[in-house]
Amino acid sequence: MAWQTTPYTVPLLVAGLASFAIATYVFARRFQGPKRLVWPFLGVTLGGGVWSTAYAAQLSATTLEATLFWNRFVWLGVGTLSVAWPTFVLAYTERSAWFRPERLAAICLVPATVVVAVWSLGADPLFYRSPSLETVDGGYLVVRFAPTVAFLAFLAYSYVVNLITFLVLGYAAADRDGVYRRQATLLLAAGVIPMAVSVLNAWSSLGPAFVDLTPIAFAVTAGIVAWVVFRYRLLDLSPVARRAVFEDLDDGVVVLDGDDRVVDANGRARGLFESLEFGRPVETAFEDGESVVDAVGRAETGGDGRVTVDTGNGPRFLTVTEHALSTTDPGVGSGGSVLLFRDVTEHETLQRRYRALIEKSPNVIAVCGTDGLFRYVSPSVDRLLGREAATIEGRPVLDLVHPEDRRESQRRFESALETGESQVFELRIAHANGDWRTFETTVEPLFENAADEVVITAMDVTEGRRHEQRLQVLNRVLRHDLKNDANVIGGYADLLRDHVDAEGEEHLDVIDRKVETLTHLSDQAREIDVALHDEFDRTEIDLASLLPRLCDSLETAFPETSVSLSTPERAVVSADELLGSAVRNVLENAVVHHDEPVANIEVRVEPDDDGYRVEIGDDGPGIPPIERTVFSEGRETALEHASGLGLWLVHWIVTGSGGRLTIETRDPTGTLVSMWFPAADGKTGEVGGNT
Repeated sequence: MAWQTTPYTVPLLVAGLASFAIATYVFARRFQGPKRLVWPFLGVTLGGGVWSTAYAAQLSATTLEATLFWNRFVWLGVGTLSVAWPTFVLAYTERSAWFRPERLAAICLVPATVVVAVWSLGADPLFYRSPSLETVDGGYLVVRFAPTVAFLAFLAYSYVVNLITFLVLGYAAADRDGVYRRQATLLLAAGVIPMAVSVLNAWSSLGPAFVDLTPIAFAVTAGIVAWVVFRYRLLDLSPVARRAVFEDLDDGVVVLDGDDRVVDANGRARGLFESLEFGRPVETAFEDGESVVDAVGRAETGGDGRVTVDTGNGPRFLTVTEHALSTTDPGVGSGGSVLLFRDVTEHETLQRRYRALIEKSPNVIAVCGTDGLFRYVSPSVDRLLGREAATIEGRPVLDLVHPEDRRESQRRFESALETGESQVFELRIAHANGDWRTFETTVEPLFENAADEVVITAMDVTEGRRHEQRLQVLNRVLRHDLKNDANVIGGYADLLRDHVDAEGEEHLDVIDRKVETLTHLSDQAREIDVALHDEFDRTEIDLASLLPRLCDSLETAFPETSVSLSTPERAVVSADELLGSAVRNVLENAVVHHDEPVANIEVRVEPDDDGYRVEIGDDGPGIPPIERTVFSEGRETALEHASGLGLWLVHWIVTGSGGRLTIETRDPTGTLVSMWFPAADGKTGEVGGNT
């Protein structure tokens, strides 16, 4: 194939080679930048390189056939640029909505259709009408043609798309400052120059006729792009990336130049330091610059770099770190640095709260390692054991434990470390005055999945254990000794009946009644002891079966009593197993305290609010108001107290069963005791006919 030399061949080849060189560099760095930015930029450089190189070959061809052949590659470059340039601008300005498949397809539709049509049908006659080669001044051949409507339409489409991209880039340049504004401005110039040359070439016949100088402009564009890539780190940051990592950063960022002057700061830093002034040294740029300098100095030496900022809403606590800059940005200068202010107010507040909770805790809280030594002991140890925390930290844990409790304590500590499960036990610890205090101790891992430290929580239960011991003694006296003595009194009273007259018989009857009362009180004390020491394990109890037995037993023990009963066919509740004792006490109380020969008692069981309500009413004198008050308030005083243990027993059993208890006075006389218990299965039935 014969070739000709034109004045534009070398410039076009230079522009093409420059574009290919940038494309090679970009391809080598394709995994070091945002993919949405790198691949479109690669398309821009390749499209410009193909266009320039193919057009150089087209101008060098000497036959119309060869010219049209290379022109197809020109259209391939034009089509690639028509897609890559707007996509690159959208990626650079982070308009991610345009990267949806349907929108990308719309961007590619027209250029792809043109390229396919040119390679399928040829530019002649699609875009060129009556093309021919003519000799121009200089003695070389160029193609002459008349543009078709399709050619003019595609040219107008390209201009509109380019104008839109220029507006987007112009907005990015105006919206940003510093290096990012220069970056966007140069990219705008790189896109405007080829289009400006194209417009001038088309409307003012710039250059020889039928020679398109637009590809030559890519030599200038390639130089601008290379400058932006290498000088302003195009592939590293975009203006929107600056917004993401600088302006919208949660931490405050202050940029210093080589002379420690403030040259930039993000919005967070300006919000933290309202008095911050640009262009001034760091010592005077802040309202309290010396504290910032001191904090940076402490951080550089491995200390705790902190700054406290006094705001209208209270102090804010900041950590400060300094990072040296490695950049040639003229806006920063060599030797610059970045101050990073991290707001740790919430973290610091939580730490202070936890510290206060530990320091003011009524328990001893300690941390122990696998070496068995105290690593931390809360200040409460001074109040509880009369020892300063500093004198205990570093000592073996078992040093303070009673010799008889050390083996069990050692086993518990090792079990907590090995299994990660909490260990709860009691041990005796030495007080500074020589006494042994009893502590209920919990040992558990300090952190989950970390078996190198355990936290020890010890609650002083010495007084509680002594109190329990005293109660046990009193309970034994009340339940055992008192009952035995009452039986002895009753026995001697029976012996005296043969030695007294009728008047003495009345006194012996009083003795018998009091003995019976004391014996009953002892039995109630036993039931109360069981109720209070039981964990209130609930069981299923059918009231429809329990109440008839209790009512029959009551009528047998007190023949003068009349009981009416109404229950459902089935009324299963979830309650303490001592529920029968509570109901029996209410029934017996209604008879014992009755002041008439015949006691009329009504017992009724009804479904009520996912449970069952047991109502026991009588026609007696009623429970005195003072006793109901004592019971409802749950406490007794020296002047107000219940006359027996029955009501307390009922109260503890009902509440321990998750139920409710109310006592009301009936009109005109009598008492109504209502006890509610939750249904075992959460469902209640209808009232039936057990009467």
